Amino acid sequence: MLLEGLRRQVVEVGLDALERGVVHGTAGNMSIRDEESGLIAISPSGMPYAIVAPADVVIVNDRGEIIDGKRKPSSETPLHTMVMRARPDIRAIVHTHSHYSTVVSCIRPALPPLLTETCLVAGDAIPVTRYGLTGTDDFGQSVIEVLNADTRAVILKNHGLICFGRSFADALGVAEVVEEEAKVYVHALAANGGREPDLVPAALIPEMRERFLANYGQSPAKT
Repeated sequence: MLLEGLRRQVVEVGLDALERGVVHGTAGNMSIRDEESGLIAISPSGMPYAIVAPADVVIVNDRGEIIDGKRKPSSETPLHTMVMRARPDIRAIVHTHSHYSTVVSCIRPALPPLLTETCLVAGDAIPVTRYGLTGTDDFGQSVIEVLNADTRAVILKNHGLICFGRSFADALGVAEVVEEEAKVYVHALAANGGREPDLVPAALIPEMRERFLANYGQSPAKT
């Protein structure tokens, strides 16, 4: 089976996202790119995560053309391939219908920098796209319009959330962090009578991120 390892990763991240509560039913989709061939393994259209097997995952090229697979690929394949063409550094994409991120997508032009962790992991404000026609190039274009070289998450207008990384663990981790910030933001708005809550000072975010990226985590083990 072509790219069986990546197909298994698509199955596993779907189950992981379901367990973490950032997807439900058949909502959302995931993809990962093979660095050697450039081919992309993407979740099948309309199948519940709990029954997807590696053979159900579809292999497409960066134009969304099916290379291998017996199923139809996700209806959002144009979104995934357009993002990967625009950002060659992105290897994994996780698109969720996370509840609180979707709430923000309906009421604000961006999710402002509210929590320190989100600023460190995903930068300052998380942009919200204009409304894009789902399943078409227009949907992908709406994301491209707000994408820059450092963007790790985009909230999709009246739709959900899409996050990017070098691995599924990376992208899904960003999705969890952004969803938690969206949850806190919605509750903070309610607790504050609809007024904007206090935010992380914008001037401090670049320095915070620089220190975080340089120092967070363990150094490689010495041999």
